[in-house]
Amino acid sequence: MSQSKEKKYTPLTQAILVFSILFTMLLGVAFFYDFSTTNTPALAFVIALTGSALISRNIYDLARSNEKVKKMAKIMARDLMHPSQELFSEVYHNSPVAYLMLDEEGNVMSANVSATRLLGSPLSRLKGNYFFSCIGTSSSEHIVFLKEKFSNGVVVSDEEIEITHSSGVVWATLSILQYNSKEGEKMSLVTLVDITKQKEIDTAKSEFVSLASHQLRTPIAGMRWSTELLLMDDGDPLTKQQRKYIDRLLGNIKRMGGLVDDFLQVSRFDLGTRKLHSETVNVENLFEDIIREQEVISAGKRINLNRKYSEDVNEIVVDANLLRMIVSNIYVNAIKYSHIGGSVDILYKITDGDFTIQIKDYGMGIPTSEQVRIFTKVFRATNAVREVPDGTGLGLYIVHRAVEVMKGRVTFESEENKGTIFTVVIPLDTTQ
Repeated sequence: MSQSKEKKYTPLTQAILVFSILFTMLLGVAFFYDFSTTNTPALAFVIALTGSALISRNIYDLARSNEKVKKMAKIMARDLMHPSQELFSEVYHNSPVAYLMLDEEGNVMSANVSATRLLGSPLSRLKGNYFFSCIGTSSSEHIVFLKEKFSNGVVVSDEEIEITHSSGVVWATLSILQYNSKEGEKMSLVTLVDITKQKEIDTAKSEFVSLASHQLRTPIAGMRWSTELLLMDDGDPLTKQQRKYIDRLLGNIKRMGGLVDDFLQVSRFDLGTRKLHSETVNVENLFEDIIREQEVISAGKRINLNRKYSEDVNEIVVDANLLRMIVSNIYVNAIKYSHIGGSVDILYKITDGDFTIQIKDYGMGIPTSEQVRIFTKVFRATNAVREVPDGTGLGLYIVHRAVEVMKGRVTFESEENKGTIFTVVIPLDTTQ
């Protein structure tokens, strides 16, 4: 069964075809027609008139076509730069992302369907009310902080908030963009992205890690106790080889116990169950205790330790466990990533009412391209993995989260192959 296919010609092919037909016709006329009796001026006039008409028509069609193209391009550019009110309204009301419009005082002017569903209230109940009063949340301190940012005109970007209403608890990331309308009125666009499912998954993982860590601590403690009993046994003396094996076993058990403790601390921070427990701490005793714990490792690498303790600091009121966590993890890293025969500087002092800690090493440093990820969970720099394979990547994450709980800040400066200096600032007035 044959199918007829329509032939398609390009504009150039069509022009050549028309020219060929007309030229052939003119040659035929010239060959068969006797022009000896023809009025030549009149014939030239007719040919010129016809040619001019055809050329003019062609120019007119081309100009008209260009005008249409320009007009269409102008319309498309206008629609892209200034979307129609209908398009904006359609996107605003039917978007799966929750949107709200606020006036200058922060009162709700409008909200889309997703926003009413997320906040658990109909538009009639939201409209005209102060936006931050529409968010039922247990974290009142965070809401006060967000109110201050909004009132001061500071952009709120991706702030995690907990929203409670009659249907239950949901989590969302809140962003507020303030702008001026055409009439010059100050307004704000609020976006709320539902992250409840993601939060539930993260919580479940953290709870599993916490449970597993608790369950692992008991058998590890039992193994450590049994191994230490073997070393203390007064029966048949152990051979040199047996003692070597038991020492290695005890070292691995201690390392495993430290790893479990790290996971347990991480899960507590992620679940938000770690609270401050302030007490009076002798700072020098705490620092020296941490240094003694790492004495074997630092002596093995022949590390030169430079203490720079302020004589004005004796005792402070602080969470001792969190402070130990911070100092210990940074100090262990300083020793671990120092070169053999290197130096480590350790300092503490009081600056403007804040307790300041600085620990500096002169070791391998952190590659510039990787420094942005240094406080993320289970991250280790490429040079650290290459030179010191043993490590979990949890130490600095624990430091960062512990400092957050203490309302402080941690910063660092590093250059590859030239060392790293960590600075921790803890405001003492928030820990009393």
